[in-house]
Amino acid sequence: MTASRNQIISDARVLTADYLPNKLVHRDGERQEIARNLRPLMDDDIPTDMLLHGPPGTGKTAMAKYVVEELQKEVFVNTSYVNCFSHKSRFEIFYELLDEKLKVPRDSTSTEKVIEKFEEKVRKRPTIIIIDEVDQITEDEVLYELSRFQKAGIIFIANDANTFSHFEDRVRSRISGVNRIRFKRYSKQQLTDILKLRRKHGLREDSVKTSQLKKIASKAGGDARVAVNTLRLAARKAESKGLETITDEIIKDAVNDAYDEEELESLERLNSHQKKAYKLLQENGPMQIGELYDKYEDDVNDSKSRRQLLRYLKKMVSYNILETEGSKSSTTYSIAE
Repeated sequence: MTASRNQIISDARVLTADYLPNKLVHRDGERQEIARNLRPLMDDDIPTDMLLHGPPGTGKTAMAKYVVEELQKEVFVNTSYVNCFSHKSRFEIFYELLDEKLKVPRDSTSTEKVIEKFEEKVRKRPTIIIIDEVDQITEDEVLYELSRFQKAGIIFIANDANTFSHFEDRVRSRISGVNRIRFKRYSKQQLTDILKLRRKHGLREDSVKTSQLKKIASKAGGDARVAVNTLRLAARKAESKGLETITDEIIKDAVNDAYDEEELESLERLNSHQKKAYKLLQENGPMQIGELYDKYEDDVNDSKSRRQLLRYLKKMVSYNILETEGSKSSTTYSIAE
């Protein structure tokens, strides 16, 4: 029996966590609120900027992109997207937002020129700007500059509702009026519904039972990325074994693999300051923020403020890279087990 004769996966794209389906379930209230905040753009009016916040894998990015796609069916708007986990510096962020790589050479263009060209782009047409993983930004100046684009609709995405409290005072005052929209963790039933849709469009219908999808959902901790990645890894493993269906044993292994994959990807995407803090905790064991910051400041030439390091540490906690004990100034950070 060979995998090629017993294909389980019918569309591999559907089984990726970043795939944007034609239908998003269990986020209708959030969808309506995002659309309402952006609606003034259609009348050449000023939209309401917003912060979508919640744990990883709760559909923040997918819903932002989905609403924008729906809006574009009614009126032509520019969309600029950047993931600050991948693009952290001021130049990288605005270069990605400009998205004119063929016209604007990366190596011979200054940051100021890129920002100038992006401003021109925003002035020409209504624009929606999506700043994903905003708490990973390394230069506060970026948010100050973005706040100037009053006729653009800006969607910030982060894990922490209070993420802006860790930026400079002048930045906080400029973006204090954003509308905060909370994305809660999915329930087991909600994740099962999401997996059913992925099965319908990405797998042969009889390749995995609904009871197995429920098992995956129960192990995902409310995180749709983990759930979808588990299903993808399980399907691939079953195919590689030449099986016609996904077994319970394969699902058990795939759950662990999905968590390992998520942790590895998160570690690889950390900025240099987070990697230094992680290394210090590896070498010294658990530390309170005061001790950790002192060691970090001694070791890093371009060290950030304590406030900014705290923002980076909170990000690592949200991705289960670090764990904490205690509260506020007595918080102890350690490597998550």
